[in-house]
Amino acid sequence: MHDRIEIQVDGSGDGHSVALFPGEEIFFSYERGASNNEAEFNAVILALENLPDHSHARIRTDSQVVVWHLSREERVRHPSFIRKRAVVRDLILQKNLKIDIQWMPRKQNRADRFLKHYIASLCGAAGTEPLYRRVRRLEHENLRLKAKLKRAMKMLERRNAFSPDSVIPVEMFQ
Repeated sequence: MHDRIEIQVDGSGDGHSVALFPGEEIFFSYERGASNNEAEFNAVILALENLPDHSHARIRTDSQVVVWHLSREERVRHPSFIRKRAVVRDLILQKNLKIDIQWMPRKQNRADRFLKHYIASLCGAAGTEPLYRRVRRLEHENLRLKAKLKRAMKMLERRNAFSPDSVIPVEMFQ
């Protein structure tokens, strides 16, 4: 086994994850729609995926949820946590890893700062909306417009006035 590797991990509420290895080696990942706890699990998985086989590592996180779920044998109830804990255990077995997981305060977690800088870098100019947030907002707007269109179509059908040439009132979409 190699010397013990110290890794700091963090996850954000928008699905981004980071694993910070010694020497400022950094790995990022993203899972769309992931909660902050799921992103924290993903950060641990990211760290394990990038560890050499037969390694001994201490993974430090500011997530008490992840530490609790990975350091106890109690039954996990959350379906996503069950899957992610299984992935963690499989990686440990497949790569023959020796892993210690440890909680640390957020203020001490350098991975947290790297992740915040990374997410900020996804923004264009300073003060602009991050790309992932803009995409989410546009998807939401698209769903809202589809719902309005559906209501307008039903209104026209009720009036028996719908035909391919029907005009839907513009005020329905404002």
